[in-house]
Amino acid sequence: MKFLAIKHVIVEGLGIFEQFCYEAGITTDVVELEKGDKFPTSLEGYSALWVMGGPMNAGDIDDYPWLVEEKVLIRHAVEDLNLPYMGVCLGSQLLADALGGEVSFMPAPEVGLLPIYLTDAGRDCPLMSGLPEAYKVLQWHGQEITRLPAGATILASSLQCQVQAFAVGDRAFGLQFHSEVTEVTVEDWVQIPTYRADLETALGATGSNDLKRAVAAQLPIMNREAEIVFNNFLRIVQGQ
Repeated sequence: MKFLAIKHVIVEGLGIFEQFCYEAGITTDVVELEKGDKFPTSLEGYSALWVMGGPMNAGDIDDYPWLVEEKVLIRHAVEDLNLPYMGVCLGSQLLADALGGEVSFMPAPEVGLLPIYLTDAGRDCPLMSGLPEAYKVLQWHGQEITRLPAGATILASSLQCQVQAFAVGDRAFGLQFHSEVTEVTVEDWVQIPTYRADLETALGATGSNDLKRAVAAQLPIMNREAEIVFNNFLRIVQGQ
């Protein structure tokens, strides 16, 4: 089995999901956009498409013209091929935007270890099976999905952001939060100016150190919950 993963910046890859792929014997081909990689001309041979986060926004096509091609690829994968899709943060917003939804700036960034709450649809969704009805996740975003594509379903919400997880059909999913978090995530991401600015806006000047400590304490639980999501997604890919 082979997955295609799209990375917008070097420090936002599959994270803990890369380990899970390796342990499951899954090959991952990675498009590194920050390094100048091109999108594949065909998705033949891939069992799923993963699209990760990044500091750019879904509508930043003037600064990042490849976003246009990326959204065409996402739409082709989901609508034409019915290819299983997992979008994380920006990857979830791109899924919504590519399929006719809307992404907008939030009144204030949502950053920190914060609870999300499964909706009734989320409790019934195979992707979220085995997860608590409320659990803490790493949030780090300044935009949110304000209108879902037609037929999409909200799976989880937070107090600050209604669309924390959503499904399009039964094989395409978007997660606004960061399940992929590892022990180096916060340290890596504060090197990105826009990420640091959002963090300090939300958490103050000491927010970086505070968040590192909070993530370190919560990491074993978050990684177990990420593994639940990964295994659920894998069963969906396999048609189980």
